[in-house]
Amino acid sequence: MANMGVQKARPAHWLKDHRGALPSVAAVLAVAALWVVGAIGGIGFMADASSPMAMLTGLYVGLAAVAVSIIIATLALNDLAGRYYRTRSRR
Repeated sequence: MANMGVQKARPAHWLKDHRGALPSVAAVLAVAALWVVGAIGGIGFMADASSPMAMLTGLYVGLAAVAVSIIIATLALNDLAGRYYRTRSRR
């Protein structure tokens, strides 16, 4: 069966057409990587704390990282959803 009008995805065209969305995509990927790395290594880091103050400081830094990552992910996903909705509504 021939391709029947279906074109293969061309990453260069996508990059050219959606250049404005790249920061949001990069932010979502960075937040996902932060959560994966944090889930894998964060618990072990806290277990090796030398003092209660070091553990408390680590917990506060972790809490700040979680809060900031949630805000960044929310803003990036909102931007991507808005871009998707605008392109759909034009058609």
